[in-house]
Amino acid sequence: MGVVVSLVLGAPSVSPADPAAPVQKIGIVNLDKILHEYKRTLVSDKKLEEFYNAKQAERERLVSEVKNLREELVLLNEESRRERQQQVEGKMKGLADFDRESKDALQKARDQAIKEILDEVEEVVTSFSKEKGFDLVISSRAVLYGVETLDLTDPILTILNDRYTKKNK
Repeated sequence: MGVVVSLVLGAPSVSPADPAAPVQKIGIVNLDKILHEYKRTLVSDKKLEEFYNAKQAERERLVSEVKNLREELVLLNEESRRERQQQVEGKMKGLADFDRESKDALQKARDQAIKEILDEVEEVVTSFSKEKGFDLVISSRAVLYGVETLDLTDPILTILNDRYTKKNK
């Protein structure tokens, strides 16, 4: 594993047979697992779902308004129908704008939440790694093989969840 990491990082490879070679402490973190099991992520997902549901309810109200205006078109005379048609077109444009703005707002909120969570994960991994003397910690996505003893995911997840729980009592 040390040779593979050395090659990936462009550092000179160290022969495992060389007794003078420094031992490097390497760890692996499964970010997918952390993102799925971290309490802050679960709370963030719930808030985003509530935001989405509120926007969806507002959208349904706007769609209902458009539908009602269209139904009224049939009953109106020619001049009133033209005015009502303009109202329908204005509402349709407003609905399209609402959809775009809602999608953008949801994406922005989601991106911000993920950024904050990943920043916190990085901070905890860095602190944990320094405290435990790790030379290198990499994402499990970049690893084709690694023994389970290299996996730091559970202790990192425990630290994150404990910190989150303490902050939000």
